[in-house]
Amino acid sequence: MKRAILAASLLLLISALPATAHPGHRRPPAGPPPASESGLQIRLGNFNFEGDSDFWDATEDVFTLDASELDDFVLGFTYVHSISNQLELGVNMDFFEETERSEYRDFVDSAGFAILHDTELAMAPMTVDVRFIPGGRYRIRPGGRHIPKPIFYFGVGAGLNFWEYEEFGDFLDFSFDPPEIFFDHFSDDGVAFEAHALAGVEIPVGRWSYILFEGRHSRSDDDLGGDFSGLPETDLDLSGTSIYAGFSYRF
Repeated sequence: MKRAILAASLLLLISALPATAHPGHRRPPAGPPPASESGLQIRLGNFNFEGDSDFWDATEDVFTLDASELDDFVLGFTYVHSISNQLELGVNMDFFEETERSEYRDFVDSAGFAILHDTELAMAPMTVDVRFIPGGRYRIRPGGRHIPKPIFYFGVGAGLNFWEYEEFGDFLDFSFDPPEIFFDHFSDDGVAFEAHALAGVEIPVGRWSYILFEGRHSRSDDDLGGDFSGLPETDLDLSGTSIYAGFSYRF
């Protein structure tokens, strides 16, 4: 999944770069940009889990797995549409996937080896946000010449978080004395509500191209069904903070 996502992002980036350099794609310098100007952002960053729920607490008590060990790269795409000089609408699609191996804290097998299993979490939130630009996106000289400038923005948004959680490997059946080891695969998926706040800056590197840096904090959780690792807790916290760097192209 990660290779497919990275390949798609590289194709989008490669296709955007010639449009940035080719003079035939540039707008004429005279006149203010139209209010309907749009942009595409490609973001790559790191997602840091909060793991603030009973399920993660119980998991940490039994296994050597903390929610923070699932922190990993996140890839995002945003289509931005200008409503006015100081207000924009963003449509986002992000991709996250990570697998981590852990073991029982207090149990080993008959040979003294750790009892291991893998935990995998994937998320693909689709969201919409409203972005405020205090200083405005456009700065026009007398005579109507557009001058690129750093763009500071912040905003709030919401959407749907498509997630999948899996555990596969060796587990203990405590209905036997002593407990018996068995191999199994537990999985569940769902769609959770997501809300987020964001802030960022775009720094011009060309007439219509920018590099960007953005921070985003998201809140999302859902019920986890099934008997995962024999733990009764079902509240799966999917919240966290992402820090991105990326590329933005206006068109």
